[in-house]
Amino acid sequence: MKIVIIPNLPYTYRDHKRFGAEYFINKGYDVEVMDIHNVLIPGYKEKVDIEYFKFENHWEPKSEEDILQRVKELKKYDFIFFYIAGYDAIKLLKKMKDNSQASFITYVGGSIPTTTVHCTFFNYLKTQIKNFIKNFIPKYRLKFDTDYYVSGAPNDEIIFSNLITKRTKIIKSNSRDYNLCLKSNLYKNENKYCVFLDTDVIDASDYVLFGSDAIKDVETYLKKLVKFFKWIQKEYKLDVIIAAHPKSRIYKNKNELEGFKIIHGKSPELVHGSEFVINEGTTAISYAIFFNKPLIFFTFKEINFFNHHLCSFTKELKKEAIDIDNIDKYKFDKELQNANRYQYYKNNYLTYEDLKIDTFEMLEKEIFKI
Repeated sequence: MKIVIIPNLPYTYRDHKRFGAEYFINKGYDVEVMDIHNVLIPGYKEKVDIEYFKFENHWEPKSEEDILQRVKELKKYDFIFFYIAGYDAIKLLKKMKDNSQASFITYVGGSIPTTTVHCTFFNYLKTQIKNFIKNFIPKYRLKFDTDYYVSGAPNDEIIFSNLITKRTKIIKSNSRDYNLCLKSNLYKNENKYCVFLDTDVIDASDYVLFGSDAIKDVETYLKKLVKFFKWIQKEYKLDVIIAAHPKSRIYKNKNELEGFKIIHGKSPELVHGSEFVINEGTTAISYAIFFNKPLIFFTFKEINFFNHHLCSFTKELKKEAIDIDNIDKYKFDKELQNANRYQYYKNNYLTYEDLKIDTFEMLEKEIFKI
């Protein structure tokens, strides 16, 4: 039996862990990563200068023909794990399925509020138009008949319903972030600390996908962050540690920012050991909710363009985003104490029944029959 994993973007070490490759390799399975970004998003990897990951069985097909030839070689008891759901991706998946005996598995692994919760009428209208196009215009009404749909939480079934048909077997599990928390160790720091979950908001590599690779005012952004961190340090008598976004370009190869530690690749561990968490609106708040940590959302002038995204998180959690340009106007402690919607968020975005079993272990039992 072979497992072929197809990531949605050029492969990173975070993908190696959260998409199951590392788990299955350690369990002795024959695992291959088919990194198809050259075909679906040509030029992305060259534009985005971050740390990518390769291992012995990782390869990058150069054309659609390469992909189809590879899947033709797979047998009935092989599996293709895919993490792609865009229009072009689904067209390609349909061709792959027509040319392969392998079973197809998608692991959505956790939706986020921005796809379903809107704070402005414009964003709501834009979503409705997109849904109309996908559902009622034949050219764009694409469904993919996946064999197994591994859903990380109830909202996943709503957002990616075009990957589910009557014959699809739905496996209800946990989000990827939830799984990472199950395996998380406690980060130990000399002093008590809060953690800043970097959102990569000012220079996100993902902006390339949306045709906007312009770098914002990074210098001013960092100055305001440092000022805010110093305020927290003084007010709460604790350290502030930066949990760098896995694809961050401004923190790449850096271990400190004006005396504040920058830690890479340990966000769940950092949240686990923290006193509280601060963020600008990131999916990584999942870690704070899993470990029941106090949570602060914040914004300021230079990142107001991101507020429509931030708002969807605060709306779902019924919290307020603090404007740190006017921090004295807000009751910081009140927001630290507000965790009223944590269980709601967990039940809709992170897991089905607070399952303590790892998703990939579940797949072994449900699909591989181990």
